[in-house]
Amino acid sequence: MQYFSAAVKDEILDGMTSRAKCDACLLGMLIFCKDLSREELELMTENKRTADFFAANLSRISQRDVKASETAVGRRTMYDVFLSDKDSISNIYEYYHVSEDKFSSVIEKNGFVKKKLLHEVIAGAFLACGSVNDPNKPSHMEFVITSVELCNYIGWTLIEECGVTAKQTVRGRHEVVYLKDSECIQDVLIYIGAPASALKHITVKVDKEGSNRLNRSINCTSANLKKMSAAAQKQVEAINILAENGRLDELSQELRQAAKARTDNPDMSLNELCDVIGEGVTKSSLNRRLNKLIDLARDL
Repeated sequence: MQYFSAAVKDEILDGMTSRAKCDACLLGMLIFCKDLSREELELMTENKRTADFFAANLSRISQRDVKASETAVGRRTMYDVFLSDKDSISNIYEYYHVSEDKFSSVIEKNGFVKKKLLHEVIAGAFLACGSVNDPNKPSHMEFVITSVELCNYIGWTLIEECGVTAKQTVRGRHEVVYLKDSECIQDVLIYIGAPASALKHITVKVDKEGSNRLNRSINCTSANLKKMSAAAQKQVEAINILAENGRLDELSQELRQAAKARTDNPDMSLNELCDVIGEGVTKSSLNRRLNKLIDLARDL
């Protein structure tokens, strides 16, 4: 999951080319980070560039030097950005015109966030708590969120802005908004500023579906060939039994004709045998004649 997610996050960060975009993206990261209050804030991520972007923009706004630190969580390497200086945090609240404890009120009041910058806010949410599967694996994108209110906000935003309906579940102490439809995931990737990743997702899925169709076709053809070969072998064995018992010369001209065509061409399909015999013989009539030979041999 992490490799493709990292590429998506790198593409999002490449698009943060103005202060307004960076401010909107940072807002999304603040709202959806691990911990945010008047006393402290913390973001933890596996993506170093995401942590560095968060720290750099916090430094710019809080007027305090903020750095990302590396820490081990089990077998994973995580990057932690932690700030507990109340004056610095107060500067961040003032910058975004937040007077209440809930930082998400800035969205609810629709004050700081302009409609055209909502893309960057959701992109920031993805940077803080989102991930997406590699397109070679089963389609899955998710946002792991700390509260039901923010979970609902993401859900409604995806409906209104992208026209996709996400599902919600609970995982431990977190709320999870997730998507499993590949086309919906591609729409969201485009919306949050990762069109190249969306194109890769589309390309891999199309190639995979084409490969699956080809495999199904090959398997179907193989099964049909095996079935045809088994039927032809059964017909040849029946004809040999009739010949060994001196019954073949006693049969009608049509049956002898069918027997000769099959023994001379044991690997041909019924359609090909009809072409060999000619005389307007159809596939169904030839099949009846060969089945008659099998019935006669069975009686013997």
